[in-house]
Amino acid sequence: MKLIDAGEPGSFSMRQLADELGVGVMTLYGYVRDKEELYEAVTAMALDEVTWDPVTDGPWEDEVCSAARELRGVCRRHPNLVSTVLADRKPHPRLFRIRERIFTALHCAGFPAPVALHAVRVCSSYALGFAIAETSELGRHLPERLRQDHVRESADESGHHASSLEPDAFEYGLSLLIHSLRAQRAEF
Repeated sequence: MKLIDAGEPGSFSMRQLADELGVGVMTLYGYVRDKEELYEAVTAMALDEVTWDPVTDGPWEDEVCSAARELRGVCRRHPNLVSTVLADRKPHPRLFRIRERIFTALHCAGFPAPVALHAVRVCSSYALGFAIAETSELGRHLPERLRQDHVRESADESGHHASSLEPDAFEYGLSLLIHSLRAQRAEF
């Protein structure tokens, strides 16, 4: 993980890893089939930093916020993981465990399953999307498929862009999501 975190997004190679470990490249292939399998293992390691079990005995809002913060935290600690691994591949199975944690909190709070599932997608996408914006702000380069010229151009014209993210912007957006979910819950 150290090599992926240290380099430019997408620059990691099996040769680098072999050199770092002081072994031949072919030795690595005795442990993993290819770079994709290695990325899977590294993603699992990073996502293992997130707590799987509920971390609060309090309200559902605290649990949802905690899970979103932890997911964002992993992405901030491993910015190349976001741009190289999570953004370019199908969701990792361990990401589903984070989503399950959010779903459980919402469903136990009385949200119908379809609403809870939709909220899970929104909350996890928000945390990942915000982390992508932050990592690009730190001088990281996003994969080309994530760039949107029309969004960047309109942001340039208005004078606002990813580098203008304020430190409390994530919490503000998270509070808006929670506020909206509370209002929707009141309808049930």
